Amino acid sequence: MPKNEITKLRILYVAKYLLEYSDENHPVATEKGICDYLKNECDIVAERRAIYRDIALLRDVFGMDIDGMQGGRFRLLSRDFDYDELRLLAECVCAAKFVSAPQARDLVETLGKFCSFYQREELEKEVFMCDRVKTTEKHIIKIIDRINYAMAKKRNGKPHTPRKITFKYLKYTIDDVHSQVERKKGNTYKVSPFKLLINDGNYYLLAFDSEKNDFRTYRVDRMKDVREIAEPREGEEVFAKIDLTTYTRRVFSMFNGTREHVVIRFINPLLDTVIERFGTESDVFYMAKDKNHFIVAADVEISDQFFGWLCGFGKKAKIENPPHVVEQMKEYISKIQSVYETE
Repeated sequence: MPKNEITKLRILYVAKYLLEYSDENHPVATEKGICDYLKNECDIVAERRAIYRDIALLRDVFGMDIDGMQGGRFRLLSRDFDYDELRLLAECVCAAKFVSAPQARDLVETLGKFCSFYQREELEKEVFMCDRVKTTEKHIIKIIDRINYAMAKKRNGKPHTPRKITFKYLKYTIDDVHSQVERKKGNTYKVSPFKLLINDGNYYLLAFDSEKNDFRTYRVDRMKDVREIAEPREGEEVFAKIDLTTYTRRVFSMFNGTREHVVIRFINPLLDTVIERFGTESDVFYMAKDKNHFIVAADVEISDQFFGWLCGFGKKAKIENPPHVVEQMKEYISKIQSVYETE
């Protein structure tokens, strides 16, 4: 091989070695590290001075953040992703319920390729599958890809009209809690996909149902046989009017019902929890009630799910207004009580 070609390859291999085996805490030696690697793994014999020139080029021309140390040792101080950033991404992957355990391990291994060998070992050791339910389905990534493909407004750089998709929707039954069956006796759903959303570790599709003339959300891990069809997407005008922040907060909180402006009293220690639920937008009002309580006034979708959520706080929360919603809450509690009365 011509000498200039060997030089080009040598520089690439030196960069590869630094990326894989060096970081701010692990310097590499020139002779016992880089030179031996080139000779044993790449069949390239190089002198120490040549390695110094290669590192100077990588640092000064290609911008690699390489620090020289005493004794002919070097370390790569920074890279595209900091280790803390990669660890955060890996933890998010493991926390996502829509990613199966094998896929999570594969993705963490992929993230490890962006750091050094030593950091990769630490990353895989530190980030573990936490004790939460994860999907057993392995096709979720492909489903997400198909949905995004159907929603695309450009394909291969050319304008594209987003299209509808069809799929079958799954559910568990008490007869077999380890597998899911198709809803609606296997009938196919047909919707116009608009947005993929993540909530509480799950992936959801926000889609327009033309028959119901309204938007619906579907758990992606419960979708099966997702296919794009040659029908243009509908619901653009309806989607344009949706405030996604308010909509997702309402839908994912399961507050689907008649919208009412409600005033609720909470004990002061629940302020963080209430803000996480209702947010701090201009349409939500907070005020101290007395030294032990505060009130929040917000638009809420009145439903059994809302009353159930509020019941979880016991005596720590109380609806104060409007009176007819207070009566609905009383009726809800009364119905629950009747279930436990002796027959």
